[in-house]
Amino acid sequence: MTDAPQPAKRSRAKSVIRTVGLVVALALCVAFLVPRAGDISDAFGRQDPWSLVAALVTGAAATYVTFLSWRALMSGAGHHIPIRAAQRVFFLSQIGKYIPGSVWPIVAQADLGREHRVPAARSVAVGMLTLLVSCGAGVSVAAVTIPFVQPDAFASYWFVVLLVPIVLAALHPAVLRFGLRLASKVTRRDLGTIDLRIGAIIRAFGWAALAWLLFGLHITLVLVPLARVDLRVTTLTIGAYALAWLVGFLVFFLPAGLGGREAVLTALLTANVPLGASAAVSVAVMSRVLLTVVDLVFAGAAVLGERRRRAAGRAAGPAAGPLPTADATAPDTAGPPDDH
Repeated sequence: MTDAPQPAKRSRAKSVIRTVGLVVALALCVAFLVPRAGDISDAFGRQDPWSLVAALVTGAAATYVTFLSWRALMSGAGHHIPIRAAQRVFFLSQIGKYIPGSVWPIVAQADLGREHRVPAARSVAVGMLTLLVSCGAGVSVAAVTIPFVQPDAFASYWFVVLLVPIVLAALHPAVLRFGLRLASKVTRRDLGTIDLRIGAIIRAFGWAALAWLLFGLHITLVLVPLARVDLRVTTLTIGAYALAWLVGFLVFFLPAGLGGREAVLTALLTANVPLGASAAVSVAVMSRVLLTVVDLVFAGAAVLGERRRRAAGRAAGPAAGPLPTADATAPDTAGPPDDH
């Protein structure tokens, strides 16, 4: 009996590595949440079913809009991955954020992107730019809404306001090209060949800003059964969540910023909403649980969709030809804007 072909062996090995990574990510997430089972149970007990469903749907919408921001940059970089394939790459990679360190989603995108003719270096560059755009939009949203967070907000969070022009300048195509060339030298990978158009960056930034608004609305809906909600509180939750996420992102040694985000969000809600400390904790915990469910549902849907696609390909047989996974003629530099 001969050995299996090398490509088949590599494919099986890659599947095993992906499965192990997924299991590790989920195990770390569960390991963090299990000790907080009491807080989670209390959080569910304080919620109204309808506001809980609305918060879940809004969190899902915010997460999907974040995907659209990533896809706008990927398309701007010249890789027009079909929508379902792009969803699989993005949503499966997001499970990697539950492994300590902020790089695992980008690593996963580089691995999954190869199946759709996206070079690993290009996926890494787009992943880094997506984080930059998301942080830039988050900083801008926090700066606009920060006066509503607490009376002396500017005294406490003046650095956020200073970051706005810095981040916006960093998003200029010329600055991005310089940054990617510098990153190429550090990583020893060619990341400096992307020529993003300003339209792709603006589109990605707009999607990211909308995502922050939706995430803030998600927090507001979780808050509805616990406190009086008005326009001021809604605006506060938008800025508070953006600021809490940025802090959680900086705490890179925790999976998905677990703990850091909740601590900041709890502190801001307790200080600025007529809400007890235990109720504020329940809001932060409930939000974390709902958004984790969203990540798992999107990832599960991506896996099922890919299995159906492959099953359909096998049923069609070789005569039908391979199912398209990406635009094989897409150039390696920026292509026309993708409006879908």
